[in-house]
Amino acid sequence: MNEVVKGFFVLSTCIGYTLKVFSVKVNNVALLQLFDNLRDAHFRPGNAEEQLIFEAARRLSRFIFKYYGITSVTALTTVLISQYAIDKTQLPLATYNPFSGERGTFGYYFMYLYQCIALSGACFLNISFDSLCCSMFIFVKCQLDILAMRLQKLGHNADKADETKLQLQLKNCIEYYTRIVELSADIESLVYKPISAQIFCSILVLTANFYAMSLLSDEKLVFLKYFIYQSCMLLQIFLLCYFAGEIAQRSSELPHELYRSNWVSWRRCNRRLMLMFLQRLDLPIRIRTLNASHAFDLALFSSALATTVKIQVVLVMMNREENNKLTESFYKYQVLYFKILGLWKLHPDATRRQRWLYQLRFGILFGGVALLLLFFAIRVLVNIDQLRVILQVFFMFATEVSCMFKLLNIRLRQQEHEYLRNEMHSGDLLARSPREFCALKDAAKESTNIRNCYCVMSILAATLILVTQLFSDSGSLPITMYEPCNLSTFSCYYGLYVYQVVTVFPTCLLNIAFDSMAQGLLNFVRAQLIVLSMRLANLGAAQTPRDDHRIALELRDCCIYFRRIERLRDLMDGFIKVPYSVQLICSILVLVSNFYAMSTNSGETLFMIKMGTYQFDMLLQIFMICYAANEVTHQSSLLTHALYKSDWITWNKSNRKMCLLMMLRFNSPLIVRTIDHTTSFSLPTFASIVNCSYSYFALLKRVNS
Repeated sequence: MNEVVKGFFVLSTCIGYTLKVFSVKVNNVALLQLFDNLRDAHFRPGNAEEQLIFEAARRLSRFIFKYYGITSVTALTTVLISQYAIDKTQLPLATYNPFSGERGTFGYYFMYLYQCIALSGACFLNISFDSLCCSMFIFVKCQLDILAMRLQKLGHNADKADETKLQLQLKNCIEYYTRIVELSADIESLVYKPISAQIFCSILVLTANFYAMSLLSDEKLVFLKYFIYQSCMLLQIFLLCYFAGEIAQRSSELPHELYRSNWVSWRRCNRRLMLMFLQRLDLPIRIRTLNASHAFDLALFSSALATTVKIQVVLVMMNREENNKLTESFYKYQVLYFKILGLWKLHPDATRRQRWLYQLRFGILFGGVALLLLFFAIRVLVNIDQLRVILQVFFMFATEVSCMFKLLNIRLRQQEHEYLRNEMHSGDLLARSPREFCALKDAAKESTNIRNCYCVMSILAATLILVTQLFSDSGSLPITMYEPCNLSTFSCYYGLYVYQVVTVFPTCLLNIAFDSMAQGLLNFVRAQLIVLSMRLANLGAAQTPRDDHRIALELRDCCIYFRRIERLRDLMDGFIKVPYSVQLICSILVLVSNFYAMSTNSGETLFMIKMGTYQFDMLLQIFMICYAANEVTHQSSLLTHALYKSDWITWNKSNRKMCLLMMLRFNSPLIVRTIDHTTSFSLPTFASIVNCSYSYFALLKRVNS
C-alpha cells in the first residue's frame, strides 16, 4: 500500500505536467490569437477611474505570479535537497531505477540529476501555466468591474433630451458584455481540460501526501517536506478555483448594478432594451470543467478537498496494519506489563532462557504477594478481638486479596485471554467505512484517557501511603501487618519497609493494567455495537428486487456480526467476571475501613489527604468498570431503535420477517454479569456498593461507640 501511494505521488504530478505541455503545444496558435484579442479597443479603460481598476488588476496578477512562484520553488528545493539530510541512499522521488542505485555510482548521480532537471522543468511550467490562467481570470474580472461601473452610471447625469445618447451608451454596454462573454468562452475552451486534469491529479497527490503524513511519527524533516509540498498543491488549485469563481460571482452582481442606474426616468424603448439585457445578465459567466454541470469556484475547491480527506480516511481504514494498531491501543501497554510480570502467555517460539526468566518473574511476584497476605492474616488472627486493628489491616488486606485473584486469573486462563485478543483482530470486527473507523478511534481515545487518569490517581495514592510515612511517623510501617522482627532495629524496620514498597507498587501497577484493560475491552465492545447500529440504520430502501436481495445479504451480515459481538462478550466475561466479583466484595471492605479510619483520625491533615486520595481511587476503580459495562448494556438496547430507523417499510415480506426476528433478539440487551447471575456490572450496582459500604460503616460506628 505504501509503495502504491508513493507511486501515485509521482505519477499524478507527471500526468498533470504532461497534459499542460500537450495543451500549450496544441493550442499555441489559439493562445496567440487570444493574446491579440486582449489588446482589443473594447477592453481598454476609458477614463481615470477605469484605469485605476485596470492597474489594480495588473498589480494583483504580478503579486500572484511572484507569491506562487516563490512557494513552488521553495517546495521544489525542499523535495530535492532535503533528501540528503533524510536519507543519502535514496532518490528524491520513488521511481523505477534502471541502475543499481547505490550511492556514489554513476547510475545514482545520473538518476538524481535527471529527477532534478525533470522536476524543475515541471515546476517552472506549472508556475507559468497556472499564473497565466489566474492572470486571464483576473483580466476578465477586471473587465466585469469596469462594466459594472459603466452600468451604474447610466442615466444619472442625462436629461430627457439625451435619451439618444443614453441608448447609445446602453448598446455599447451590451456589446461590451458580449465581447466579455466571448473572451470568457475562448479562455474556457483553452484551459478547462488541463485545469480539470490538474485538479484530478491534485486530489491524488494530496491524498498520497496526507496518507504519508499520517504514517510519520517523529520524522520532523520529512514532515516538513510533505507539509510544504502539500501547501503548494493546495495553493495551486485554490488560486485557479478562486479567481475563476470571482468571474461568476462578479457577473452575477451585474443585474444589481444595472438596476442601480437611473432607469426610472428613461423612455419606454430604453427600459425595454434594459429589460432584455437584464434577462441575459441573469445567466452568470462561468468557467466550466470537463463536466459542464460544474464550474471552477470555491465550491469545487471545497469538494476536491473533502474528497481528498475521504479517500485518505478510506486508505487508512483499508490499511490492516493501521486497524491492528487501533485495536492494540485498547490493551497494548497492559499486556506488555503482564508479560513483564510473567502472567501473559509466552510466544510459542520463546527460547528456554526466556521461559526460565518468565517463570522466575512470576514466582517472585506470587511469593511476595502471598507472603504479604500471610502477614496480614497473622495480624488479624492475633488481634481478632480488636476491631480497630482489624480495620487497619483490611485497609490493604482486601486490596491485595483482589490483586491475587486478578493475578491467578490471568495466569491460569492464558489460553482464553490470548484467544480473546486474537478475536479482537478478526476481519469481521474491522471498520468498513470512514464513519465506523472514526467510531472505533473515538472509543480508543476515550479508553486511553480513562487509563491515564486512573494510572495517575493510583500511583498518587500508592505514593502517599508508602512515602509519607517516613515524614509523619518514622517508627511504624506504612501498612499495618504482622512484624516478624523488632521494628526498633534499623535493619528490621528498613527491610520490612522496602519489602512493602517493592511488593505494593507492582501490585498497584497490576491493578492499573488489569482494570484499564477491562474497561478498554468493554469500550471496544461498545464501539462494535455503535458500528452495528450504523449499519442497521443505513440499510436503505428497496426500490427493486435487486435492492431486496442486497438488504437480505446485509441483514444476514448484521446477524453474523452481532453473533461475533456476543462471542466477544462471552470471552470477556472470563476476563472480568471472577476477579471483579471478588473486587466488589473487597471494595466494600476497603471503603468501610477507610470511612472508619477517617472518622476516628479527623484531626490529622496528612492522614486525611492520604486516606481521601486512596478512597477516591477505590471508588474510581469500581466506577469505571460499572460505567463501561453499563454503556455496553445501554448501547445494545439501542439496536432495536437503529433497525427501526432504516427504511424497512419498503422491504419485501421475507426481509421484514428477518427484521422482526432481529428486533425480538435485540430486546434482550447484552449484560456483563457477576458470579451471581442475578447481578450485573452497572451503575445501579456501583450505587448499591457505595450505599452498602456506608451502611456497614454506620453500623460499626454505632456498635463501637
